[in-house]
Amino acid sequence: MSKMKKTKPDEKEPTKVRITTYLDEDILNLLHQMAEDSGGKYQTILNQVLRNQLFGKKEGVLARIERLEKAVFEKR
Repeated sequence: MSKMKKTKPDEKEPTKVRITTYLDEDILNLLHQMAEDSGGKYQTILNQVLRNQLFGKKEGVLARIERLEKAVFEKR
């Protein structure tokens, strides 16, 4: 946590922390594809996937993408 942005006492603490990590290439490619399909950023999708897995939230970015894709492709 030593790399967190320093704030003045009267400022709100940052909600995001920059990290460096390694991912399997196929996972990163999938995140990039999902981001392109949804018009978002792969980091946001990764954060939502982790949040859903850790906290059990049911309706996140992935669930919405899957639901929208299903609705769109079933109409064809």
